[in-house]
Amino acid sequence: MERCKVMVVDDQLWVRTMLLEALSSSGYLTFGAADGREALHMMHEEKPDIALIDMTIPGIDGFTLLAHLKDEKPEVATILMSGNSDINYINRARKEGACGYLVKPFDMEELKSLLARISTTLDTAARGEGIWATEYWEGQMIS
Repeated sequence: MERCKVMVVDDQLWVRTMLLEALSSSGYLTFGAADGREALHMMHEEKPDIALIDMTIPGIDGFTLLAHLKDEKPEVATILMSGNSDINYINRARKEGACGYLVKPFDMEELKSLLARISTTLDTAARGEGIWATEYWEGQMIS
């Protein structure tokens, strides 16, 4: 697989910029969106491998955007991020198909480690050696 494309969706410009710069400097191809509607548009144009989505974005919230991704682009690995650490919220994210949930603020190195594991799985699936599955949950809730 070529370099992984990561879409960062966060309405806070400074958060989005920081994530885009950190991931780009780690070798990922990155692009960002400020809200759910922009993310849906960019999803079709840019075709991300991984989507990192804040839960409280304007227009279309994180859960709704996750549902759209699962319907339209199920191959995209989705990681949700939020300041909400309620276990029911986290379990809902898992049940609805997210492969990870990050509690803000989170450590950038832990995010990069999670992305590397997901990238390896996507690469394996692209070579026909496996299929994509959301098996990253155990030990992957970063707080």
